[in-house]
Amino acid sequence: MGFVFKGFFFMLGLTGLVVGCNSSGSIEQKNSLAGDYLFLSEGDTISLALQQQKDSVFGELKYAFSGKDRNVGKINGTLKDSLITGDYSFVSEGVPSVRQVVFRVTDQGLVEGYGEIEESNGKMIFSDKDHLSFDHGMILQRK
Repeated sequence: MGFVFKGFFFMLGLTGLVVGCNSSGSIEQKNSLAGDYLFLSEGDTISLALQQQKDSVFGELKYAFSGKDRNVGKINGTLKDSLITGDYSFVSEGVPSVRQVVFRVTDQGLVEGYGEIEESNGKMIFSDKDHLSFDHGMILQRK
């Protein structure tokens, strides 16, 4: 009886795993984070065109805040424990920069984390990633 019960949950878990084939015939998960995300409010815009290959994520990230310079660049990172952690390489006022970004994956969309930063090896990184704030209300929703 115990074997049948465990087998039922194992099979239930397998049926919950949704996979498909892309045009090249390789298997990829249907619940991928790949897609276009947008936050828009009172002249402030954050947009992210995200691609995913297994635990790697990359794409184009744009910030356009009212009264501030627009930033357009590339994000390259990893997905682990519902957090996207990566480097954002961008140009602002003609100056190339790199800073660390962290997005929490939620049911509503992606929420960027904020916290104290410091410079390390030519890029800005979070001083303590374990104490980031995700409560600012700017949710990038999938389009």
